[in-house]
Formats: sequence, structure tokens, C-alpha cells
Amino acid sequence: MKLQAFVLGGLMVVFTTVIVIALFHFNSTREIKKYQKLSSEVEQVFQLKFGHDMPVNSAHHIAAVRFANVVNRRTQKRVEIKIFPDQELGTDQEMIEMARAGKLDIILPPTAKLSTLMPTIQLFDLPFLFPDRHSLYEQIDGKVGLMVLGGLVKHGLVGASIWESGFKQFTANKRIRKPSDFKGLNIRIMKSRIIFDQYKMLGSNPIPIGFYETYKALKDGVVDGQENPLGSIVNRKFYEVQSHLMISNHAYLGQVLAFSKTVFEKLPIDIRQILVSTAKEVAVFQRNVAIKKENEFLDHLRKSGIKIYSLTNEERNKFRKVLNPLVSTTYREIIGGWLMDAVVEEIKNSIQKPNDIIIGLDADMMLGSAPSGIAIKRGIQLAIDEINQKGGVLGRQLKLIVRNHSGISARGIENIKHFSKLANCIAVVGGLHSPVALSELKEIHKNKMIYLGPWAAATGIVSNSFNPNYVFRLSVRDEFAGEFLVNEALKRHKNVGLLLENTGWGRSNKVSMLNALKKRNIEPVVVEWFNWGERDMVSQLNRLKQNNIGAIILVANAPEGITVVKNMILMNMKVPVISHWGITGGYFWEELNNELEQIDLSFLQTYSFINNSKPKVKEFINKYKSKFKINNAGEIIAPVGTAHAYDLVHILVKAVRKAKSVDRTKIRDMLERLSEYNGLIKKYSSPFTPQKHDALNINDFIIAKFNKQGHIVQL
Repeated sequence: MKLQAFVLGGLMVVFTTVIVIALFHFNSTREIKKYQKLSSEVEQVFQLKFGHDMPVNSAHHIAAVRFANVVNRRTQKRVEIKIFPDQELGTDQEMIEMARAGKLDIILPPTAKLSTLMPTIQLFDLPFLFPDRHSLYEQIDGKVGLMVLGGLVKHGLVGASIWESGFKQFTANKRIRKPSDFKGLNIRIMKSRIIFDQYKMLGSNPIPIGFYETYKALKDGVVDGQENPLGSIVNRKFYEVQSHLMISNHAYLGQVLAFSKTVFEKLPIDIRQILVSTAKEVAVFQRNVAIKKENEFLDHLRKSGIKIYSLTNEERNKFRKVLNPLVSTTYREIIGGWLMDAVVEEIKNSIQKPNDIIIGLDADMMLGSAPSGIAIKRGIQLAIDEINQKGGVLGRQLKLIVRNHSGISARGIENIKHFSKLANCIAVVGGLHSPVALSELKEIHKNKMIYLGPWAAATGIVSNSFNPNYVFRLSVRDEFAGEFLVNEALKRHKNVGLLLENTGWGRSNKVSMLNALKKRNIEPVVVEWFNWGERDMVSQLNRLKQNNIGAIILVANAPEGITVVKNMILMNMKVPVISHWGITGGYFWEELNNELEQIDLSFLQTYSFINNSKPKVKEFINKYKSKFKINNAGEIIAPVGTAHAYDLVHILVKAVRKAKSVDRTKIRDMLERLSEYNGLIKKYSSPFTPQKHDALNINDFIIAKFNKQGHIVQL
């Protein structure tokens, strides 16, 4: 199956099943009632054991301690995690079996040690498959990683994230620069069929030996060489009994942070969510620590006297050619042909040609707000296709490179750093999450990276303290959205309550809504807050109900919005809800299509493709239908994301042409001086000016709802 077909055809079913259902999205009425009962009692403290195989000075243990502390803080000390490092509880295989049996709560085994349970995970042991770390991270944090982790559920484990030891390197007692240098050597390997076959193909004799017995085997001459990440080579002092180190980056040693399924399913819903989301977030921290330590390990190895050298690209290609049958034939069926195709195509798409002009996309492409990221990507791609078909810009082709942040600020910051290092990257287009965009502002301006906002609405994203300002937005601005939503709510009832997510986005909306109400000499009856991942809003809704509110203004993304609606139905709460547009960027309708008729719900939008007769719009819809295989305009997912992104790319390219340069400073200056542009959303007399970096205003907003088919229609 081709990657595009996999993403577009299976997005709703696969990702919802793998992540939302398999991991932590247990939002049934039965679960809510159960959780209400639990939360009404004295809150239980859950003590969890976390076993891993690395020493206390490793990146793994440092990150495990951070994970435990963050979980403890976020659960308000309801979860205490005790960490057992360095195989204190047993070998990796023993700890895996303990977790499957419900006798150990959290484990961090190497991916290779899980291959007997799930052969698909051998993907990461394939030699010379991933060209670099960033390409690898896109895979393990993206579609491929989700599918691999999701497959663990049927084996009694809940896979949450992939941490790392890093790329593996060769050591030996001779110089190795080409495949034939391995001929006749005895090589220590961990127990893994794919690694065994790799060294057989190189003409050596692979010998499985336990990690803690490897030093003695090297010292006694039982084996001539081994492979491991730099941390293991230093920590186990293999350099004392090996004369040569080859920096090959030939395969990846990752660790899966997984929970015992038996234990996980007994935990309250909110704790499950916190465990999974924190595991993903701390993965970024752990990798950064691992990379920092790698540099320290290299310094230590240089001082040790071991001879160090790196494979050239030409030498890597020779190894790749010899070992390619492992990728193309031997393990294709075992790992899965569709998965191999997905990986290869993703790697191919990430490769930049020297003359390409790059536009980056930094958004949630995988989790609860993935539809917004996909919508933005489609708008960008359709604009790029049009521009490239007409010769490109400045005689060069545009290329889109996508990086997922999953709503995690640390990942977003890393993405901005990555795009800033790419040659000819002229701009980054952001995603739905305002907290991520706000956290990236410092890195955006440090690198003078043009940031184009097609969704995130927090006022502070654009009205920031940076001068010159590199952020330009074609989207809603909360300063205007608050007033618009208040106007709509007051049409329904004079007693208005606010239900807001506790982030920069929610706080931005609170300010604008209170100002709008103050203009009318009205006080909100009550303001209620919730955190990301909350799976019980009954207490907040009860307080709103007790204060006799007649309308709720909701600021939420899809996962929390789903909870609000389900809890309102459970409570038989019949008041209109006027929502910000975050709920339309996820799987809101897919989760609630049978329940929405019981709720009077409407939401802010800026645009609708339905019943839009403009020639430009009709042409766009036809191109969208052809490229993404839909039947009608109502099937365009998260339409504002697509329309905004499409207009932004055309405006950006107009600035590039006027600037006659790919220099971001010159393009930024030109964006402030552009004349009119006739886009999908409207005819812009001047999209941006030095004083105005928001292209839309309150007059561009509309109120909409979902129809019975899940299409967004204007009221």
C-alpha cells in the first residue's frame, strides 16, 4: 500500500484505533460514571514500578527520573513511580514478561528485544535504512511509530513512546572500511535474527552474547568485535579491549517506553492520559540528553587512544548495497511490505534537492488534532502544485517538508531549529496549537524564520515583543474571536458562562471575552477551566449549571470538546454551546455524530466551501476532489485550515517574487508591503502591513455547525 493511500484512506480508522482507543481514549458513559464514583471517594495513590536496563548516569535513567517527577506533579501526587535501573529487576526479557503478566508496571526494553513478540519492530534494526536522525525521528514520532507501538496492545503492553540509545557503531581489533573487512570475524550481537543475518551477509560469524558478558568475551578473544551505541561502548569500557571504532550510524537502538496493559487499564482515565502524554513529551528531552552525552562519549574515546574514523557516504553506500536484500526481500514480508513502502517513501520525500525552495510544516499530524494538520498540509500542497506547474518561483521548484509536533512544545521548538538549518527554507507554516506556537516565538526570531499561522489563534502569537516581527497570520485572532463569540452567545441568553482550556490560548480568550462583556456592562456568571487530557468535566459543568447559566462559550480542542458534550448529555444539560473552532481540528464529529443532535452546538469559522459559487473556489474544489479522491465539497476536512494555508502560500510566493530573493529578511519586509491578492477567503487589499500582521478581522468570521453528514455548514 502506498503511503499516501495509507494516510488518506486509513487516517480516521487507523489512528483513532491505534492511539485514541488502544491507548487512552476510554470515554464511554460507563467509564465516566465509574470515574465519577472513584473521584468522589478518597483519592488513591498509585505506586508504579519502572524497570530498565541502563545505569544511573545514562540518558535513559535521567529521563526516567524526569518522567516520574512530571507525572507525580501533573497527577497532583496521585502517582508515585519508583525506578529500578541497571537490570535490578531482571533482564530485559524477564522484565517484558513481568509487564505482560501485570507484575511490573513500566518497562523500557530495546526494540530488538520485542521482536519475538512483534516482528514488525525489527524495522529499526535494518542496517543503513535511515539517512540521519531527523529522518528517523519523523518515522518513530509519526505514522510508522504509531503503528508499531499500537501493535503491542495485543501482546499485553501499551506502547507510549520511543526513547533511544542512539545509532549503533562498530568496534573491532582491526580497521574496517568496507564490507569485506568483516569476513571471518567473530562478532558479538544481541539475540536478534535480523542482526544475525546482517553479519552473516557480511561474511562474519555472529555470536549472541549477553550485554554484561560482552566485555569479557572481547577481552578473552572469544569475539573480535561488536556493535553498540557510543554510550554502551564507554559505560561498559569496550574501548579498553578494542583498538578501532568506526562511526557508521548503521542501525538504530531505540527503547520502547511501555506500560503493562493489565495495570494500565485499571488506572483512572485522567492518569492514563497523563502517563502517555508525558512519555511522549519526555522522549524529546531524553533524546536531547542522549545526543549531548554522545558528544561527551566521543571526547572520552578520543582521549582513550582508540582509533576513530567515520564512514564516508561512498563507503556507506557500499555497505548499503551489500545489505540491501535484508530491506528489499528477506525482511520485507516479515516486517510488512506496506510499512517498508511507507518508510522508503517518507525518506524519499524528506530528501531536499539542492535547488529546491523549502516551505516547512510544523503541526500535529498524528494525534487528536491530526485532521487540522492534514488540512493545512493539503492547502499548502495544492498551492505548491499550482505554482510548480507554472514554472515555480524564481525559476526553482517549491518543496514541502513536514514535521510532526503532536501538540508538544518541545517538539515544536526542535522543528523550528531543524527548519532553520535547511538551505533555502523560506518559511514555516504552523498548526492548530497556540501553546506550541507561543513557545516557539523565541526560536523563530532567533533564526529569523518567517512563521505563517493558518490556525493558532492566541493574540500573543502575532502581538509579541519581537521587532522585527517574523510572524504573519491568516487566521482568527482571539482579540476579535472573543467579541464574536460573546455576540453569538448573547443572542441566545444573557447569562453567559465560560469554559476554557487552561493554556495560553484559553487565557488569551478569557481576556478578550471579559473585555467584550464589559463593553456591554455584563459579567460572566462563572469562568471554569480544564487542562489538556481531562476526561471528566462534570464538576465544571455542575458549577455552570448551579449558577443558572443560559449559554456556554467553549474554548477547547477536539479531545476535550468531546468530553464536554458527552458529560452534558450524561447530565441532561440543555443549554446552547457556542465554541471556538478548535473542536473542528480533530475527530470531534467522528466521535459524536450520534450524540450531537442532543446538543445545541455551533462554532466559529471563517470560511465554507459549501454553496460557494466563486469561479476560483469551484476550480480549487475540482483540484482537491481530483487529488484527494472526495465526492463533494462537504468532505473537505477542517476546511479553514486548507483555505488559510492555500492563501498563505500564494501570498508568501508573491512576496518572494517581489523580493527577487530567498533571503528571509527580504521576504519578511516584502510581506509587509504587498498590494492586493485575490484569494479563496477574500480579496485582500493588503494582506499585511508593518502595523498589521493579521490578515483577517472580525468581519471575516461566520458561525457554523455540523450537519448530519459531518459537513461544516454556515448558519
